[in-house]
Amino acid sequence: MNEKLKEKIQESLSSVLPITVIVLLISITLVPMEVGTLTLFLTGAFLLIVGMGFFSWERKCR
Repeated sequence: MNEKLKEKIQESLSSVLPITVIVLLISITLVPMEVGTLTLFLTGAFLLIVGMGFFSWERKCR
């Protein structure tokens, strides 16, 4: 994998991971989520991280 892309995905992970952890903690302790909803949330978080990485990835045209 391109090193620049890997760096951008890691940046996206560091941006999205804190709020994901907070939502997971709340869903475990205060407001339980159904397994299907939790799975959709985690899938969405993963796709958000990958999408942000690709969106901010700068490719050289030449």
